[in-house]
Amino acid sequence: MTEGYLQILIESLEKKIIVLDQIIDMDKRQAEISAHQPMDMEAYDEVVEEKDKLVDEINRLDDGFSSTYELIGDEVKNHPQQYREQVLKLQELIRDAVDRGVTIEAQEKRNRAALENVFRMKRQEIKKLKTSASAATRYYKSMSRINDIDPQLMDKKK
Repeated sequence: MTEGYLQILIESLEKKIIVLDQIIDMDKRQAEISAHQPMDMEAYDEVVEEKDKLVDEINRLDDGFSSTYELIGDEVKNHPQQYREQVLKLQELIRDAVDRGVTIEAQEKRNRAALENVFRMKRQEIKKLKTSASAATRYYKSMSRINDIDPQLMDKKK
């Protein structure tokens, strides 16, 4: 019975690694999208939504792993030699999953920096447009006053 649960844990970790690989691919797509200017926000949003679904899948797999491990954890700890091969396989899969998690974390930091750069450039563009619009408004106001004759300068003699 415990060996069956250990096999479930192994399969769960293998699925998690597959999902982590998909997230790594999504992160790469995010980086490509944010590198192209102007940035396609719709495509970026689609990638983020897909990634959210994958993160939900990882959370589901982690919950299942934890609940299954709670059922057999004591048995495996009390008889480590009996389940040595499966435990070694689990440890290897956990290392692979952690390595992929570190890769994802690094990619996420790079993507965040790239996105912040895009937003900073957009804010600068907006500021420049506001400044240009303000200057144009001031120019038109001052030009419209040129044709006005101040009443003080009019000849009052008639």
